[in-house]
Amino acid sequence: MTHIMIDLEMNKVPKAERVKGGIHNEVIEIGAVKMNDNFEIIDKYQTYVFPEHGKMDRMIIRLTHITDEMLVGAPLYDEAMSAFLDWIGEEDVTFYSWSMADIRQLRHESSIKKCHLDDVEKMEKSWVDFQEEFSRLLHIKNRIKLKDAVASADYVFTGDEHTALSDAVNTAEILILTKHEEEFKRVMKPVLELFTEDNTGSSLGSMCEDFFANYKVEE
Repeated sequence: MTHIMIDLEMNKVPKAERVKGGIHNEVIEIGAVKMNDNFEIIDKYQTYVFPEHGKMDRMIIRLTHITDEMLVGAPLYDEAMSAFLDWIGEEDVTFYSWSMADIRQLRHESSIKKCHLDDVEKMEKSWVDFQEEFSRLLHIKNRIKLKDAVASADYVFTGDEHTALSDAVNTAEILILTKHEEEFKRVMKPVLELFTEDNTGSSLGSMCEDFFANYKVEE
């Protein structure tokens, strides 16, 4: 059994192309981390994907720093997914992502572009919403942002936010932490105490007070 953390970056499809093609977003980058059965990182994967419906949205460029020039020569979705599926391999796999947005995007894009839908539907059957799982472990009802999860685990974010491989690596590190129960309890002790004791956030310091000010405790 292998475990793969996946993160996608997507571009907004221009309105005119959206109506014509029936697709609102396109994958422009795939990042992934492969772990063995002991949740040890054994490989990493990254590829850009050339969008077929219009140029890069200005807001997405600001967010991801991915430009049209960077995507020149990148594979189209069909080819990029073929290479990614080859990298995944034939072993039994559990897939993870921060929320279910990525697998929904893969399913929709594969359906619209008529490629790899069977593969994606098979992936979906063993897909875990790690954002939901992490919130459950912290007894939080509301969903937590990835950067806040990283900060709460006293972990320094590696690389740039909103780059697919960096987000996958950082999310994988949090996943790995959750698989070591005693270490997880030790590292997350201030956060767990925040929700089980006075709920003031004083033990986390001012930064984490802001992070968790609007979260609700599970009863």
